Amino acid sequence: MGPCDLDAILQSLPHSGEMLRLLETKDDAAVVPLTDDLCLVQTVDFFTPIVDDGYWFGQIAAANALSDIYAMGAEPRTALNLVAYPMDLDHEPLLEILRGGAEKVAEAGAELVGGHSIDDKEPKYGLAVTGVARADEIVYNRGAWPGDKLVLTKRLGIGVLASALKKELIEERDMMPAIREAAALNAAASRAMRQTGVHAATDVSGFGLLGHLAELLDASGVGAVVDLDAVPVHDRVHDFITQGVYAGGLRANRDYFGERVTVSSMRAGVESGVETEVEPAARHPREEPEESAGKRPDLDDPRILALFDPQTSGGLLIAVSPERLLALFEALTAGDVEAWTIGELSADAGRIAIR
Repeated sequence: MGPCDLDAILQSLPHSGEMLRLLETKDDAAVVPLTDDLCLVQTVDFFTPIVDDGYWFGQIAAANALSDIYAMGAEPRTALNLVAYPMDLDHEPLLEILRGGAEKVAEAGAELVGGHSIDDKEPKYGLAVTGVARADEIVYNRGAWPGDKLVLTKRLGIGVLASALKKELIEERDMMPAIREAAALNAAASRAMRQTGVHAATDVSGFGLLGHLAELLDASGVGAVVDLDAVPVHDRVHDFITQGVYAGGLRANRDYFGERVTVSSMRAGVESGVETEVEPAARHPREEPEESAGKRPDLDDPRILALFDPQTSGGLLIAVSPERLLALFEALTAGDVEAWTIGELSADAGRIAIR
């Protein structure tokens, strides 16, 4: 579901307690105190296949669901399978999906304790995950400060590559680096940020890098400056976007979050070859035709559109003080986690500047 529709639905529901906090901060998981110093952390996620191989789909879907626990600085303890599958199809692909998911849960040190299945025309798989964390180690969306550095732990573009795969423009073996990265747990990155003492964090998933960054900004009351050249992207992603190969979710993210994005005149000049001033976008009515909705030449640049690409099992996006940046990278390196500093936070609350 796109961010606009989801926000409208959630705001119309009655809410209180932890649900009210989640609506305000858009954190990745619910936090329920068990004792004075121990909290239960819960999340759920499932989706349709983004790759053809059942085993890798199971691995990615499980890693994606577990990621919300890691983004909160918690440790997963139990998981429940969520399965939708056409029962008139051969069962072997489903067995591979479940095998991939079970192995990923075991790798996380959690226990698979059951689940639920339904007969559905389109396969879907994911997990409901329960974790635990000490109250003083939980990392929320809120808490970031102006001047904090932004660190990202996985490349962008898996959504674009999945679209290219569906259109048979790329073969699965040619996107295996992206598949393996999507299937990798964010466990070591989570431990690194707990050891370092970061200010805030989220993971990058369906709303893309800029969408999840926007939620962190809103929760913390800060803005951000993103260095476009520093953002890591998988091979061929920009080329496919140039050809118009990307999911509808990318357009939805651009149209919803794009209004708060400003592209510097220097950046616009570099991309177009002409120095131009770029005005902030105004939100366009949803009833406008798709080809005209949210139209801004700067946001339609392939390198910027990649920042809106819906990610499946993306990396952690971490806000850390400049004084602790080196310590964070040392901890990430010790955990064999690749990471990039992609920008910093500003006092321009809610705004995202791309330079």
